[in-house]
Amino acid sequence: MSTTRKLLLVVAVLNLALVVAWFAVPAKKRPASERTASTPPEATPAAAPEPPAPATATAPGAAAPNLPPDAAPPSASVAAGVARMSESVLMAHLREVARKDSAQAIEIARAGNKKFPDGPDAPERYSILIHALVTQNQLSEGRGEAEYMVNHFPDSSWVREIEGFTGAHRHRNIRVNDAGQLEYF
Repeated sequence: MSTTRKLLLVVAVLNLALVVAWFAVPAKKRPASERTASTPPEATPAAAPEPPAPATATAPGAAAPNLPPDAAPPSASVAAGVARMSESVLMAHLREVARKDSAQAIEIARAGNKKFPDGPDAPERYSILIHALVTQNQLSEGRGEAEYMVNHFPDSSWVREIEGFTGAHRHRNIRVNDAGQLEYF
């Protein structure tokens, strides 16, 4: 191999190492002069600090809280319409809309889940939401909602249907207590 080729190879390897190092360092640790246009600037010190995560684990190995996935809020018109409905009226409307318009069913179901998060019809509402997300080809969002649903409503018959539809199954945590007995949490 010629000296020129060796030199080019060394330069290429060094450039590759610099690129890897650049992306390995979090953007907030880079000096402001080195941030690219795609890197958002950090908040000013006057901005409110992010609140610390709540300490919910009471024992080593305790499960993380089952929080619903982040999702875009429903439009103002849908939220206002759902705010005036009872849960049973909302569900009748959602079932009808879900047959015709899966995009609107997503918004209505999310607004309903926000208003009635643990209502008696919540498992069915999540089932409709998951099917509508899959119909809209939002597979990862559907899977996230399914994971939340099967862990939050483990005894619902709607969960069995979603487990078969998505393959999402409840996360069961088991540990041995001080008395040597199995604990499920």
